[in-house]
Parts: sequence; structure tokens; C-alpha cells
Amino acid sequence: MSRYLPFVLFLVACGPTRHAPGDDNGMSDGNPGGTGDGPACATSTVTAQVSPLDLYVMLDQSGSMTDPVSGGGTKWSAVTSALSSFVTQTGLTGISMGLQYFGLETGGGLDSCTASAYATAAVEIAPLPGVGTAITASMGTHSPSTGTPTSAALQGAIDHASAWAASHAGDVAAVVLATDGDPEECDTNLTDIDAIAAAALAATPKIATFVIGVGTDTSNLNGIAAAGGTTSAFIVDTTSNVNAQFLAAMNAIRNSASCQYQIPLPTDGSSPNFGEVNVVFTPNGGSPTTIPNVGSMAMCPSSGDGWYYDNPSAPTSIILCTSTCGSVQAQGSGNVNIALGCSTVIL
Repeated sequence: MSRYLPFVLFLVACGPTRHAPGDDNGMSDGNPGGTGDGPACATSTVTAQVSPLDLYVMLDQSGSMTDPVSGGGTKWSAVTSALSSFVTQTGLTGISMGLQYFGLETGGGLDSCTASAYATAAVEIAPLPGVGTAITASMGTHSPSTGTPTSAALQGAIDHASAWAASHAGDVAAVVLATDGDPEECDTNLTDIDAIAAAALAATPKIATFVIGVGTDTSNLNGIAAAGGTTSAFIVDTTSNVNAQFLAAMNAIRNSASCQYQIPLPTDGSSPNFGEVNVVFTPNGGSPTTIPNVGSMAMCPSSGDGWYYDNPSAPTSIILCTSTCGSVQAQGSGNVNIALGCSTVIL
């Protein structure tokens, strides 16, 4: 499903009566994945927005990025060219991006193993395509020459994205780790690095970690991506068109972050009753399905449907469980509807 999949929010005036799953409420029988005819109460329809996406890209500038690639040039030239193409393409409304590099030298040829060094952006997160000029200019002042301190770089990137998300409620913040190989400095224990990504995914606000691996020395990168909630790394084959593959990976990341939605206000402008919110997906030409609330990401089923609030005690957005997000995306088209006013169907 594209990030720009059309969807509609149904604001439902159902009155004060609450119902339990299984009641005849005109929506669903309350069963996970159950179907129904949609809200039976009077509705008003408003256009909704997917939560804004904020990407913090951590770009490998290690010496091996000078390795040649098919078609001429190097990994570095192909990747930076692809990033320049990404930030200047059309249709980037609602997407922001920032950039930092790793390793960062501390002097004497040593790379920093301090996360705070990488938590400070070379180009701060800002809306695209406006910040694209600054990103391209910044990459033009860098060249590959360092080692690969992945653990410190990833922790710093997550720290920056977490701080950004905390001050931009309702946005989806994520890290993109772009690298051509295994860690070789600082903490090189892959289990420890996976744990950094896993902790960020379990935190509030949640930070997902996407990974783009360039070359053949990338088999261990899948673990970081899986721990970071993005299943597996995007692997770029350097014997084919690296520029095109990397650009495709960035666009796939942009699209895959489309399963977090802003919570609409009732038509009278009051705060929503968070116990009276339901998520209904209607595939193109199909019947509506009420997706049950599961309380938190940790309670998402390994298969089957569910959604949860980003922060149950102070919700700012609705997030589909990973399996549900994949199912919705696989449909290719349809409407994600959020109904206010009827008691939440709970798994």
C-alpha cells in the first residue's frame, strides 16, 4: 500500500450508549477481523492525513564505500546520488529528513564511540523537498575515509529520533541505517547492536530502524532490521544499478511507514473519547473489517489483526500492528476508516 493510500475517517454520532464486542452495533461482530456493513449511526466524513514521517538517516562513510560498483563510480557516489534524487523528487509532502554520517573522527585517526556525537545532526530533520538542497550540499563535503562504529552510530541516531519524536507529537519518527558492512569498531557484538534497535522499537515514542545494506558483506544486517521492527534489510547488489536500487529502498521505506494515523477530533471540536474509537478497513470492492484494539505493541498477535495507541495514557496517534499493516499494504488499495462514538472493539 502506498503511503498515499486514500482513506476516510467516519465521525460517528452514536450517542452515549456503550456496547460490548458482539452487540449488534452495525459495524462488526466484535471478532478479530470480523466483517460488517460499517457504522449504522449517522456519520459525517472528513479527509484525514497519515501521520507525518520524519526520517533520520545515518550514512556510512567508511573507507570501503570507495569500492567500485557496476556501471562506474563507487558505492559512495551511487548512494549519495540516490539520496539526492530521493530528496528532490516530487510527491514528498508530509515527509521530513535529517542526516548524519558514521564514523565521525575524533582526531588522530580515531572514530568516536560516543553515541552523543551521532545524536547531533549534520543536517537537522526538516520538511522535504525544502531541506534537500542542504542534504545534497552536506554530502558533497564528505568522502569515505573512516571505520564502521555501527553501535555508537545507531544508538546516536535513535537518541536523536526519539528526542525529535517527543517534541513532535503525532509524527512517525524512524531511523535509516545505510551501511556497506559489519561493525568493526566500538561494540561489535551483533546481539548488543540488535538490542539497541529492539529497545527503540519498544520505547515510547516508538522508533523503528530501517536498514539498507550496500554490497555483499551485509548478511548480519537483517538482525538489526528485524529487531527494529522492519523485518529485514534492503540489500543493494553492487553488480547491478546501485543508484536505482538505493532509491527504490528509500521509497519503499517512505511507503512502509504509512500505518500510523492521526486521531481525528469529533465534529464539535472536543477531545475524543479514547474508549470509543474503532478502526475499520474496507478493501477496494470488499466488505469492511473492524480491527480490534490490542492495548499495546507488545500485545499484537503474531498473526491476525490489531491496532494500538502510540501512548495509551496520552494517545496522539493510532498504529496498526505489524501483521495488520502488511495485510493492509498487500491489498494495494482501500480505505482505512476511524469511527468515533461507539465502544472500542477489544481483542
